[in-house]
Amino acid sequence: MKDIFNNKNQNNPNKTIIQAIDEFLKRISNLIAITGSIFAIFVLLMQIRQINIYNFYILHYNRIINIITIFFIFIFVDQIRIAPRKLYKIVPIIQLIGLLLLNFFSKKYYDVYANRIIWTILGSVLFFFVIVINWLRLSYSKLTLYQMIIASFIFVITLGSLLLYLPLSTVSGKLSFVDALFTATSAVCVTGLSVIDISKEFTLFGQIVLMMLIQIGGLGIMSISAIVLLFSINKGSVQDRVRTLEMFNTQNKDIIQSTVKVIFLSTFLIELLGAVSLFIVGQNPSLPGKMFSALFHSISSFCNAGFSLYTDNLHRYSGNIAVNVIVMLLIILGGIGYPVMLSVTRAIINKIAGKRYVFDVQARIVIYTTIILIIFGAAFIFFNEYSNALKDLPLKEKILVSFFQSVSPRTAGFETISYSSMNSVTIGVVIFLMFVGASPNSTGGGVKTTTLFVFMFSVITAVFNRPYIVVNGRKIRNITVNKSVAIVTLAITISVLSSFIIFYIEKSPTMMPILFEVISAISTVGLSLGITPTLTVWSKLIIIVLMFIGRVGYLTLFMSIGSVNQSKYGMIDLPTGEVTIG
Repeated sequence: MKDIFNNKNQNNPNKTIIQAIDEFLKRISNLIAITGSIFAIFVLLMQIRQINIYNFYILHYNRIINIITIFFIFIFVDQIRIAPRKLYKIVPIIQLIGLLLLNFFSKKYYDVYANRIIWTILGSVLFFFVIVINWLRLSYSKLTLYQMIIASFIFVITLGSLLLYLPLSTVSGKLSFVDALFTATSAVCVTGLSVIDISKEFTLFGQIVLMMLIQIGGLGIMSISAIVLLFSINKGSVQDRVRTLEMFNTQNKDIIQSTVKVIFLSTFLIELLGAVSLFIVGQNPSLPGKMFSALFHSISSFCNAGFSLYTDNLHRYSGNIAVNVIVMLLIILGGIGYPVMLSVTRAIINKIAGKRYVFDVQARIVIYTTIILIIFGAAFIFFNEYSNALKDLPLKEKILVSFFQSVSPRTAGFETISYSSMNSVTIGVVIFLMFVGASPNSTGGGVKTTTLFVFMFSVITAVFNRPYIVVNGRKIRNITVNKSVAIVTLAITISVLSSFIIFYIEKSPTMMPILFEVISAISTVGLSLGITPTLTVWSKLIIIVLMFIGRVGYLTLFMSIGSVNQSKYGMIDLPTGEVTIG
């Protein structure tokens, strides 16, 4: 029977293709509706923006709104068709009626600006309603966990780009959409690279939007994953449930719920304490300005974003011990990851209570690697730049700047001295620090400290012909070693290829500034040698993609493309093939 079925499929290849396309569309139908809704909101907002009558979206508005209407009629009709109950059919019917009314009234009152604002607001509410409804349906869809995480970031970046594109967000009211997209991506990916001076170009509204995007991006992978995973525990596939429990190293979903609470509470508590501390030591003469600046820089520091409300970043505080220490502590706490923070907190509580507590393997690796990298970076910068970039500073400030510039490249992006004043050897060390980045499940990027540790020890293990890596009496699994090698290889490959492409696009005389920019983007650091504002559109788009890859993670991105066919790797082992290495 199976052979007959296969023969029928072979005799009807067109039917198989149509079925495959239909299945694919069913899987991403809600995502298409969300994307279309965002575009529709964008078109509507453009009517208020109206830079001039020759703007594409204004000149061709009637055609565009008709295309959007036809597009959503098909979506709503399909949603009515597949609704499991009669009650569920009411929602797409209401959306369909609202869409037709919007199409009619928007064109009828197009020439009256006051009416245009009314139906633009109503239309935006309608499509935002469509976004929310379809986003909730995604939890029941066949999208994998990794695809949901990527979709979440794309959604927030797109929405943030539209908000920053509004005239209300900028002083001039004329920010290009590519620059708005670049800034929103940089904020959500907590990178800090910017093609504009946010202290001068953005209004208070724009800066608040930017701060909210940084906060969402800072909570990022861990919190979005946790929320999506909570859906997966009850509604997802068996694979998603297993993946959920493995990610949090537990077999109890209640622990995951408590973890999500701890993530949010610890984040807001640390940021609040940081804001209060920065407010006390801040120098802004205006009280409201001082409060907002303290909150903004606290969030930006803990989220490892590196955005600053000052034109010179934090150069003015290069000799201020209090500001430097507060910002460095926020960066380190945000960069070591929530699991390690929990381990350290439990250890301190147990120590006070007189109880015994042992750090787990990951906490040990993260803490030791972080301390070594900070000390190594600070010492190298201090001695190598003592008579160069640091020569005009007093000894106390030299030490302070060295430590700050060692902590900041670990995905934070702040600076108290210009990196362009440093020599090429120091820049090479900074590139290495940026490449490594922060730790897993943190607000930072990079290949991560644990990846570096496992990768280096896998090399040492191979050199000394040892069977496996041992840390604190615990064996590191082979799959962890394989992932570390894959991440480092992918990171180097993507960085080098991107650097060469941008090098030829920009026709740059030297490679170092471009490589610095690329590593800064893909490691979500935000440091630059000053070339970011001068990049062409194509280079900006490449940097946007790199920031996105760096934030969602290399394996998350590639594992979202497809899943492993477990049947191929079952209980039956395959014959071993010998390959000579070296």
